[in-house]
Amino acid sequence: MYKYYNPHPNGLSTDDCVKRAIVVVTGMDYSRIQRELNEYKKVTGAKSFNSVKNLRYVEDVLKAQKILLNKPLTAEEFCKQHPRGRYILDMDEHWSACVDSCVYDTWDCGKEKVNFAYEITTKPYTPPNLKKQVFKYCCTSEKISDIETSIRIYDGNGTFVERKIPIELTKGYVLCLQHSNYSYIDLDGGKENEG
Repeated sequence: MYKYYNPHPNGLSTDDCVKRAIVVVTGMDYSRIQRELNEYKKVTGAKSFNSVKNLRYVEDVLKAQKILLNKPLTAEEFCKQHPRGRYILDMDEHWSACVDSCVYDTWDCGKEKVNFAYEITTKPYTPPNLKKQVFKYCCTSEKISDIETSIRIYDGNGTFVERKIPIELTKGYVLCLQHSNYSYIDLDGGKENEG
């Protein structure tokens, strides 16, 4: 079974699958996980929080047990074989969370092949509220060429539409979205402005 879940504090859809998976299986706050993964880089010497070297955090800090698979399984098959428990599923360039045979993620990765899994057994476990989420309407802009900007408009459900517009129209386009109560993140400048 699959359920949409995105714990990003701003409801953004980003490349943060490692943090999302850890939030689900530990119940820890997203910001705390972000801090701890970045701190752990000092131990591992990794350049990125989600580099293979830095993901030892799960074994070293969370004391997760690595589960090697006897045969290739999809995420759906893994969930059926492990109906109880909390697991991080390692897939090619992606991590997802499985709790009591349900995959929690921002997309349905049930057909993806699981390379191995981590079982999380730490207690106490206070699960995050996996049912209720606050979806934030936002938009982002990023310069993609000397003449065009990419604007992504997130609908509050984890999906977005993308528009490519001339650079000279970007400011006005974003201003209209802000007047419609969208928060705005300039991916080139890193600024977030509330609408």
